[in-house]
Amino acid sequence: MDTAQETFKRMMREQVAPRLRMLGFKGSGQRFTLPSETHWALLGFQRSAWGDSNEGRFTINLTVVSKDAWEASRADRPHRGPSPAPNAFEGAPAWEVRIGMLAPERFDSWWPVRAGEPTERVAGEVVRAVEDYALPEMRRQIAGSPDARPPLWSSEKWKGPR
Repeated sequence: MDTAQETFKRMMREQVAPRLRMLGFKGSGQRFTLPSETHWALLGFQRSAWGDSNEGRFTINLTVVSKDAWEASRADRPHRGPSPAPNAFEGAPAWEVRIGMLAPERFDSWWPVRAGEPTERVAGEVVRAVEDYALPEMRRQIAGSPDARPPLWSSEKWKGPR
């Protein structure tokens, strides 16, 4: 029997990733990028540390940062790679948020995955959330639209690991 981790990986590979690619994302595994000449626009699937082999949960982190701002931030922190990591919240001048905060309920959303159980419903919910909430807001952030949402926390004030 599959573990929850194996079920999650299969769901991502067979159900979520192909549909994200249809929406214009590139990537695989737990990291996807919305192509842009001027910005890094990333989806990062984060699994909960509190799962076990029978059950786990995951959410989606979004990051949008101009490529110029990212490069400038690397001058102070040369250990950073050429692009941001979508689950790292690295303190660059970026717009970073969890997908549930973009939904009308503004509630941190975590989806369950159970070992060996069907994942079609969960995969459908995830892709709909990306299509309905993440993708439009990411495009507004890239365009610098006046109706783009401000970050729910300021990554410049976040004092996480450096």
